[in-house]
Amino acid sequence: MFTIDYSQAQEFATITDGTYEVVVKSAKPDASKGGTDFMNIQFKIRDDFDQKFKNNLIFHKIWVNKETQQYNANQINTLAKTAQLPDGAKYAGVEEFLNALVGKHLKVTVRNEKSEYNGNTYENLNVKKLEKSAIMAPAQSAPIDITEDGLPF
Repeated sequence: MFTIDYSQAQEFATITDGTYEVVVKSAKPDASKGGTDFMNIQFKIRDDFDQKFKNNLIFHKIWVNKETQQYNANQINTLAKTAQLPDGAKYAGVEEFLNALVGKHLKVTVRNEKSEYNGNTYENLNVKKLEKSAIMAPAQSAPIDITEDGLPF
C-alpha cells in the first residue's frame, strides 16, 4: 500500500540556462522528415549529487552538412574529448561511435533560445558548450566471486 502526498510532488519546470553535469543516456543516428541525417543524443542531468533538474533530459543534435554530407569534425572530436573517449580511437561507423558515448559523463552548458521555422516560433534548449565532467563518475565495482568454501555456513 502507498499514500499519495502532493507535498512531495515535483513539478517539471523548464530547465534554466546554466551548466549541468550529465550522463549520455542514449545516442543514436536519426534523420529529419526531410531526410537530413543527424546524431540524436540525450543527456540526463545526473542525480548522484545535488544539482537542479536532476533526471531531466537535454536533447542535443549534431547535423550532417548538406553540402559535404559529412558531420562537422570539430563537433565530433569535441564531444569525444569531453566524454573522454580514447584519443586516436577508430570506429567502424556513426552507430559504433554513438554506442561508445552511452554512459559517459560530461558537463554541458545550455541556453533557452527562440527560433523561427515556416512562420512558427519555437522555444529550444540548446547545448552551447561541452566540457569534461568536474565530478568523478560513481565507482563501478566488479562482481566478487565467492566459492562455497568461502562461506561461513
